[in-house]
Amino acid sequence: MSDQGVVPVAKHVELYYRVAGAGRSVVLVPSAAWLEADLEPLAQGRTVVFYDQRGRGRSDADPSLTRVWTDYEVEDMEVIRETVDAERVAIVGWSYMGAVAALYASAYPDRVERLVLMCPIPPRSPAPYDDPQAAESRADDRVPASARERLMELRDTGVEATAPVEYCREYYRVHIPRQMANPQALDRMRSDPCRYPNEWPQNLAEHHRQHFPPDSLVWDWREQVGNVQSPALIIHGMEDLTPVEASREWASSLPNAGLLALPGVGHYPHLEAPTAFYGAVESFLGGEWPTDVEHYERAALAGRG
Repeated sequence: MSDQGVVPVAKHVELYYRVAGAGRSVVLVPSAAWLEADLEPLAQGRTVVFYDQRGRGRSDADPSLTRVWTDYEVEDMEVIRETVDAERVAIVGWSYMGAVAALYASAYPDRVERLVLMCPIPPRSPAPYDDPQAAESRADDRVPASARERLMELRDTGVEATAPVEYCREYYRVHIPRQMANPQALDRMRSDPCRYPNEWPQNLAEHHRQHFPPDSLVWDWREQVGNVQSPALIIHGMEDLTPVEASREWASSLPNAGLLALPGVGHYPHLEAPTAFYGAVESFLGGEWPTDVEHYERAALAGRG
């Protein structure tokens, strides 16, 4: 297989991918622009395939606004698996792509050996534990108002357009810590998404506007993932802006799942608690449940609300 390349998934749409390491076990990791440099340790003794989903990182945006949301992400993941000629894969999916990983395992249950869902978005929306206003308030408390004000001043001077890479890096220096329980953990981040225009704040905002149209903001995947055959490890920071109740619902919706809830950690467990994160993932990908995992049995939807 090629170490790096692009693969077509639609007219005028190619996805970037890179193969790291070598080993019989193959792990797919989407969101390469954000995770490729930081999750490189997973490639020790196994093959890890990093790739960018549509409109992100080094992959093309889809010119058709009808080809959005999870159905296309699931089929793109299957194209990546076929491209690297892997019969079965493990998947590490973060945030939105954690949900896509679970949905892929539902659509292609015989292709998935193990699932790692890292701070996934909720399996349903709206959900009773959602409180966007409270989450926004908590995020603001983590970053000094002066830093947010400085960023607004920079944008008002036109730096966003005249020096987009520099503005992007300043933007994420303010906004990534809003999602962290320990903002100093940002210093551990090796990935630089600002190298790619798709990840510039103004372009990413447009991607989100198109990729998450209003009618897609209502979903319920709890029943859909009931046929997943692979064990799933869900890692969730207790201080994530997405409540840990979301991951508990994933765990109780999947047939064989365990939840590792990390105290004092937000949306970036691989940066905020690297020892705990890598220890758990290495154990799990090696065939063992990590310690401190809370195991769940799939619950019937009736009466769950």
